[in-house]
Amino acid sequence: MDINKDIALSAKWLNECNSHINGMALGDSAKNRVSGALLHLALEHHGAIQILVTCKPYPHYGSAAALLRPQFEAYIRGVWYHRRASKQDLEKFVNGDEPPKVNNLIRDLEALPGYTEGKLKSIKKDTWRIMCGLTHGGSAQYASRNSATEIVSNYTDDQVRGVLYWACALTLQVSGAFANFLENNVLGNELLLTYRSLFPEKP
Repeated sequence: MDINKDIALSAKWLNECNSHINGMALGDSAKNRVSGALLHLALEHHGAIQILVTCKPYPHYGSAAALLRPQFEAYIRGVWYHRRASKQDLEKFVNGDEPPKVNNLIRDLEALPGYTEGKLKSIKKDTWRIMCGLTHGGSAQYASRNSATEIVSNYTDDQVRGVLYWACALTLQVSGAFANFLENNVLGNELLLTYRSLFPEKP
């Protein structure tokens, strides 16, 4: 499949989510406002990935890949602040304190209905080292910008496709989290159906 088709699908999915989510009223609840801001940040990271992979004449694939970990963390934090954070947790964060470590956030979330299968923990275990390397200049970034004779971005189409797939999959989770805390099942179902129509072969 032509990588340009993957880029176009990612853009279409992102635009669909933005058209439904941007500008939504979150109310006065600190919980909703903190969670909404973090989930919106995760959505914005996908947008930045989209921009970076389409830069002409030199796409910035490495910088796009570096945003997968921040996108994942913003999603996890956004859900945790809505589903598990105490009033004190929210106050500390608003006043500049760092959130708990991501392992603790995932542990707390997986104690809730719908997160009990260990999926988040498994995703983190399988991808964290790779995401950290991409974010912090690990060996994957080194290997993807060296040829036999020169320094040049030489990411394969499959590598770029993988970045786009993970960004889109995370955005699906983000859209579901928005629908959840807004108690808007119609929005959640509509975006899920859109995702499945665009990516029928993806889980």
